[in-house]
Amino acid sequence: MPVMLSAASAFSNADWLCAVLAHVPGVDPHQGGETVEPFGLFPVARARFPLAHAVSRNTALTPCPLPAVSRTPTCAEARNFLETLAMPLVLRGVPEGHPVTAALLDAATHVKVLARWERAAIDVTGSFDTWLMENFDHKRRKELKRLKTRLSEQGVIGLDELRPGAALEPHMEAFLAIESSGWKGRRGTAISSDPAAAKGLSAGLAAMHLKDRVRFWTLRLDGKPIASLFALVEGGQAVLGKIGYDETHWKYSPGVLLVMEATRSLFAEPGIQQADGNAIPGHPMIDRIWRDRLACINVVVAGPTTRSAHFQSVAHFHGAKDAVRGTAKKFYLQISGRKAS
Repeated sequence: MPVMLSAASAFSNADWLCAVLAHVPGVDPHQGGETVEPFGLFPVARARFPLAHAVSRNTALTPCPLPAVSRTPTCAEARNFLETLAMPLVLRGVPEGHPVTAALLDAATHVKVLARWERAAIDVTGSFDTWLMENFDHKRRKELKRLKTRLSEQGVIGLDELRPGAALEPHMEAFLAIESSGWKGRRGTAISSDPAAAKGLSAGLAAMHLKDRVRFWTLRLDGKPIASLFALVEGGQAVLGKIGYDETHWKYSPGVLLVMEATRSLFAEPGIQQADGNAIPGHPMIDRIWRDRLACINVVVAGPTTRSAHFQSVAHFHGAKDAVRGTAKKFYLQISGRKAS
C-alpha cells in the first residue's frame, strides 16, 4: 500500500539558495534578515498585476518555494514574516507536511489553496530486497532484470557513486553532457543551454558537497556516461534533482536502471528515512517506480497587514490563471494525441 510521507526539502537549504540565487534570472532573493528570524533567503518574483504580490520562482535550481530557515519557526515568527512581507505570497509545489508550510498556514490571516496534488516519494527505512519484492510483481522484476542484461550485452556496465570528499566535477560534467545530448538540448531547455543556470548548479552542488549533502550516481557503458542523477540530502531525507540519460540507449531504459541503483543506494545509507522524487504529478517514469506519495499544495497566504480585498483579487487571479492553463494543456494534449505526464 502507498504511504503518504511528510517532507523537509533540501532545496530550501540556505547554503544551496545562497549559492544558486545569483544565477536565477527574474528572482528577488528576498533576505529575511534579523527582523524576521528564523526566516532567511527565499526565491520570489515580484508582481504588480492585479495588485502587488510575491510569487515563488520555481525553477530547475529552485524547485522548492519555501524560505530557508535556521530552525523550525513558531506561529508567531511566521506571522511576523508575513507581516514584514506585507503582501500576498503565492507558493507553488509546497510540501504540505513540511513544518515551515504548517507554520505559514497557521500564521496566515488569509489562506487560499489553489490546488492539492501528490508526487512520487519512497520510504527507505526497510531493505531494498523487501521493497523490490513488494513493489513489483514477478513480471515487472523480470523485465527490469532483462533490461540490465540486454544493456550489459552492449558493453561493460559501471556505476559511479559520489563518495564523501571525492571530486564532484566528473559527475557534473557527465550530467550536463548527457542532459544536453537529448531533447532538452534540442529544445534549448537543458541546464547547460543556459550558462547562468549551469554556473548556479555547479555552485549549489559544490556548496552542498562541502557538507556531504550531495549524492550523485552516474551509469556508464564501457566507461562512457549514459545516465546521471543527483540528490540533495538533509534531515534524514533525500530529494532528487534532475536526471539525464543518453537517448541512443532508450530501448534499455538507462534512466529507469539508474533510478533503481539510486534507490538501492538510498536504502543502504544509514540515516535516510525517505526520499522525495521532486517530480510533477503523474510523472510517467518515477511514479511507476516509487509508489509512496508526498502531498503538495499550491497556495496563497498573507498576513494581517494585507487587506482582504487585496488578497482576494490576487488569489482569484491566480486561480483563474491556473484554470485557463489547465484547459489549454488538455486541449493541446487532445489535438496532439499525447498523454498527460
